[in-house]
Amino acid sequence: MKFLNLIRHGNAEINHKKNDFDRELDSNGNSDLDYLDKFLYRYSFKKHKILCSASLRTIQTLNSLKFSLNEDSRVEIEDSLYLANMKTIWDLIYKNKKSYMISIIGHNPGLSDILSFFTGNFELPDLKTSTIAQIFFKDSDLSNEGAGELKFMVQSKNNDIISLSSEI
Repeated sequence: MKFLNLIRHGNAEINHKKNDFDRELDSNGNSDLDYLDKFLYRYSFKKHKILCSASLRTIQTLNSLKFSLNEDSRVEIEDSLYLANMKTIWDLIYKNKKSYMISIIGHNPGLSDILSFFTGNFELPDLKTSTIAQIFFKDSDLSNEGAGELKFMVQSKNNDIISLSSEI
């Protein structure tokens, strides 16, 4: 694998009567993802593998970003990604490591933990909603902390793209 995209779902509704798994994106989440989709389009993602949590808000996030992530990409809905910890996410990445690029759409704290592990930077801010971080790997050894290099990390919020790294 050369590139790993970690994408946190858009902002979800606060609904205490619904099960967390079934919470939908709210209007801010939808708006932020539309803006993120337009921003990501400039990267011209090639066809790749997308692993998405089975929760409603992550599937809605996938549908909002399908255009920029390349509609021809292979999508797998993964039950195990729902609120997954770092080990579960790492296992899925390792299982798919022969892919050139993988995008994971999921939840915190697992996404932020795997970002810190692969970059070796535990000072990075946690992935907020509607945020993507891209990691580049020089070689295929994924077992070492710091094996990857953060290429960019951005959040879409209030019709703006906020850089959370110095790369953009």
